[in-house]
Order: sequence, then structure tokens, then C-alpha cells
Amino acid sequence: MRFSSLSRRHLCSVAVASLLVAGLPGGMALAQSAYPAKAVKLVVPFPPGVSPDVIARLWGEGFTRLTGQPVVVENRPGASTIIGAQAVANAPADGYTLLWTVNNTFSINPYVYKKLPYKAEDFVPVTRILSVPYVLVTSVDSKYRTLQDLVREAKARPDALSYASAGIGQGTHVALARWLNQAGLKMTHVPYKDQFVPDVIAGRIDVALDASTGAIPQVRAGKVRALGVTSAQRIAGLPDVPAIAELYPGFVGDSWHGIFVPKGTPDAVQAALLATSQKVMADPAFRAKLLDYGLTPVGEGPEAFRKFLDEDARAWAKVVKDNHITAE
Repeated sequence: MRFSSLSRRHLCSVAVASLLVAGLPGGMALAQSAYPAKAVKLVVPFPPGVSPDVIARLWGEGFTRLTGQPVVVENRPGASTIIGAQAVANAPADGYTLLWTVNNTFSINPYVYKKLPYKAEDFVPVTRILSVPYVLVTSVDSKYRTLQDLVREAKARPDALSYASAGIGQGTHVALARWLNQAGLKMTHVPYKDQFVPDVIAGRIDVALDASTGAIPQVRAGKVRALGVTSAQRIAGLPDVPAIAELYPGFVGDSWHGIFVPKGTPDAVQAALLATSQKVMADPAFRAKLLDYGLTPVGEGPEAFRKFLDEDARAWAKVVKDNHITAE
């Protein structure tokens, strides 16, 4: 069989192109043009309607607009994000199963739990989406009208005041414990398995930290009073509420949202995912929604995220150790 000169040139071109693609890390040129080629599953280890779920869905809408591929949010709540994290750790490393999670998964759980069904090394951080301030709230009928009022009462009556959280070792627990340490205060912790804000509203619990996404609507509706925020500065969503750092310099108790993929996910897929996410982050409408929820957009890449994770884990590990926080 004889090939025409055109056929020979075509075969040579294909061969050269194949070699060029093979020479790129993870077949980068090919993967970047192909990803995503189908629906992407976004595992959120929280129930529908809470802060991580709400923002993950907003991000997913932007991702779909840019890529034409749907983002399917799969809520896997329970066990302080452990159930969702384990599901992603065991998923194929192909970029089609992502973990959208918060600081508990990697900065708190490893120090609270003796055994975990996943390791930080099972994941690759892709991007930190945002920072999440907590809001210190109390009942609108409470006698505590300012943070100073609360501090005076807590100093006068150690352990008499109560604070709620979403559970032992949860961010809402550990962040408030961090502030109590710095302020030299003692309060009684009341962990909840479900929603704790209703008992704050009713005055059965004195105070609690709630993520800004949930707290701001409650404050605006007149259901709770905000005494302070855990970010380094005041937030746009509650401009009249002081940062706790104004009274306790250096205090920061924020959480964060970030995207992770299973270890072994091709470099090119990670790069394409990051590039698309940063385009979502650059959308003024998306950023405006984050700011309205009191969130701080970040959008940093893997290297900066890794450095941040190391520092975040060290800080929360100390709080867990100093307060002897453990869970099974």
C-alpha cells in the first residue's frame, strides 16, 4: 500500500502534535482544552441552606456560565465535615469530584479527633475562595447591648454565662474559645447538633458565634443583636458592629471556604479549574454578593493557599490544645 504525499504530511503533523502534547505536564494543552467535558460534582459537607452550601451554589452558577457544564452540589453533612471529606478522598482523581469545605476539615479536625478516615495529604488545595467572619450574637432582649457589657458580666460571674456552638470542635466553638482565652474570660459551652441560633433568639443561651451569612439576615430582621465580628476589621454587611479586635488587638477568629481535589488529579486539570474559579471570583456581581453576606473574597492560588493552611492549622491546634478540646 502506498500513501500520497498529502497523507504522509498529515500523519507527520499528527505525530508531531502528539509529541508536543505528551511533553507537557499532565498533557496540559489537551486537558486544558477538554476540561470540563461533563458535569462536575461539588461535595459540600454541610446541609442545604447554610453558609458553605449557599456560596458553593453561587460559585457553581458562575462556573456553569463560563464552561457550559453543570455543577451538581452534593450535600454530605455530618461529623464535622468528615463524611464529605472522606467521600472526596476516595473519589477518582480526575477533576470531576471537588470538595468545597471550611477550616474544620484540615485546620481543626486533625487535632480534635484521635483518628480520621482521611489525611491532609489525600487532597490538593486548589484555591481559597473567601474568608468567613463570625458574628457574636445575643438576643435582642438581652441586657448586653455592647461587647463591653458582655465582658463586664463575664468577668463578674465566671462560667455563669453560656455560649452555644454547632458542636464540640466546630469552628463556632473553637473560635469563641480562642477569644475567651485572649480576654481571660470563662463561659459555659453548650454544644448543639442542629441549629443553636433559635435558643439565642429566645434568650435561653446568652451568646454564640454564627457565620456572617446566617447572622446578617437575622440582625437585619431584628431577631438578634450583634456585639462584634471576628474579622480583623469591620465588615461591609454590618458596618456599625465593631470588630472584636478593636477591644482585643490582634484577635482574628474567621473561618474560610476553599476548593480541594483528590491527590493525583492532573496538573492541567487543576490549572484549568483554578483559572475558571478566578474568573468567577473576578465577576463584580459575585463579589458584591459575597460582600453583602459579610464575606471577604480571596481567590488565591495553590501556593499561597498551602502557606495559609500551614499557618491556620498551627493557630487552631494551639487553641484545641490549650482548651483540651476532644471529640470521638
